[in-house]
Amino acid sequence: MSRGRYPYDLRYMGGVLRRGNVSTVPEPRSSGWRGPENNRMTPHGRSSGRRGPENNGLTPERRFSRWRGLENYGLTCCVNALLQSFIATSELKDLLDRWDSSSVREDALDNVPVHLKGVLGAIRDPSCRAPHKDFLRCLDRQHIRLNVQHDADEVFLAVLNFIQQQMDDKDLALEIQSLYRLSVELHHQCVECDSNQPLPGSSYLLSLPLHIRNQNNTLKDCLASFFELQKLSGIDNCFCDQCKTRTPFTHGHRILSLPTILCVQLQRFRYSDSGWMQKLDCSVEFQESLDFQDICSRDVFSKDFQKNEGTKYSLFAVIVHSGSAMFGHYTAFVRATGGSDWFYANDSHVEPVSWEAVRETYGGHSSRTAYMLLYRREPTLTQGGGEGEEQEGERQEGGRQEGE
Repeated sequence: MSRGRYPYDLRYMGGVLRRGNVSTVPEPRSSGWRGPENNRMTPHGRSSGRRGPENNGLTPERRFSRWRGLENYGLTCCVNALLQSFIATSELKDLLDRWDSSSVREDALDNVPVHLKGVLGAIRDPSCRAPHKDFLRCLDRQHIRLNVQHDADEVFLAVLNFIQQQMDDKDLALEIQSLYRLSVELHHQCVECDSNQPLPGSSYLLSLPLHIRNQNNTLKDCLASFFELQKLSGIDNCFCDQCKTRTPFTHGHRILSLPTILCVQLQRFRYSDSGWMQKLDCSVEFQESLDFQDICSRDVFSKDFQKNEGTKYSLFAVIVHSGSAMFGHYTAFVRATGGSDWFYANDSHVEPVSWEAVRETYGGHSSRTAYMLLYRREPTLTQGGGEGEEQEGERQEGGRQEGE
């Protein structure tokens, strides 16, 4: 499984994925992972007996109103799972719908945002048998090859990178990137005199990489550890402009602004001491809601952080990896904007599930573990929302059903 080393800078994402020689989309076939997911088993290990998106466990009137399955065209489970998370991100679809993609005439076949907009629209059309096939072909031409195992976080960042590069409406492309942008500044403070040392500019993360320990973890502890200030001392002492000598320093990130969509990557893959890539199946407990104010101390927020900016988030998508570091299968748990019902998407099979089924991906007992978590920021009182937002989400779903 291809794994790059560029979680922060998307300028390099176009070249970190494996290259191959396949340029056509083959007929649907197994992803290669022979676990229960590819045998159309439910999250509880029982055979569902259902075959493909045409019989996905929903009533006929709701069959295509929210989720439908996506066929596996040769190790495309990674892209399939990510597409389900994009479908659940209504903010992304709304922004793409504002884009006049007809202006892209030359190289439209190789334009990732054109095909992403197309698949997010076609997924609602039951007459479209393979809504994502053109998107897969386009990624293949961009060196995210078919029949090659990929890392979900790398493909996620690559898609955002292609949107930034290939959309002719640069302002709209920036809005899309801003959906996921967590802006931070580097904190650098002398321990002796408490003076803050200036560091150039700020940076941002589109996917927050969280280190996990090979034992029981909680998402709260992982987040707190990422933003915890580290002490630099001894040979790591830094020169202080005030003290005019090398002194101990505290160093770390402070939050400038939080994104609308928070993408968290649980870093389960790492190299062992012997140099082999390994996967950590240890437990990482996460909740349906989180609040940065509860997780992090006030010192983690920059003085420029807007006090009225919301810090509460609700989980709406989980990208799951089953298998080992070198060979596995991706699936997704998703729910609609403003909705409470969870759905499990395993390639062409989709079924409603409970929160308990999502919690089974904490890890610790099997290789089927959560790898990426997507949270949506809850609106503040000044932004409106709450019950009204949920009702709006229900109205949108009702409108889609009527239209379908």
